[in-house]
Amino acid sequence: MKVLIIDNYDSFVYNIKQAVEALGHSVEMKENDRVKGIDVNEADAIIISPGPGNPKYTRDRGSTTEVLELGSKRVLGICFGHQLLATMLGCNVRRAESIKHGEIDTIRHFSSPLYRDVPEEFSAVRYHSLVIDPSASIIVDSIAKSDNSIMGFHTADNKTFGIQFHPESHFTEYGDRIIRNFLVG
Repeated sequence: MKVLIIDNYDSFVYNIKQAVEALGHSVEMKENDRVKGIDVNEADAIIISPGPGNPKYTRDRGSTTEVLELGSKRVLGICFGHQLLATMLGCNVRRAESIKHGEIDTIRHFSSPLYRDVPEEFSAVRYHSLVIDPSASIIVDSIAKSDNSIMGFHTADNKTFGIQFHPESHFTEYGDRIIRNFLVG
């Protein structure tokens, strides 16, 4: 499988790349301001990486929204990528009540193919200052136990997924399984 990772200028992107390659998939990485003009249809799946900033601003999201057509490919957004996809799906992105910087939290998930064979509650690492509010276009499928923030969503067609926490972090339980579940569908 060929996976395109859109890099939002975050060092965690290399951990994501390694996790995908360890599962036997090939990876092409492109920075968010260098994706314009590439054919995203050449990829079997797309991952949008963490990164700094706010997805409302073009300077932070680059050309990602110009090249991405939701519903045509399986797409996973992680942290900033989660917020970007949520924005594209009509969700509001706002400042979180408390900033999370490398904090381990308990995540509680509901029905989603992303969490197949993952216990209902697991530990995950959070790095973010923004959170999303739901819209009618998403199905909220996980929350943080500490503050009930949305930690994950998917669309009804099971093609677009967002997770606020970092599955590639060493301290996130079942992170590799979550990435595998996304890639195998």
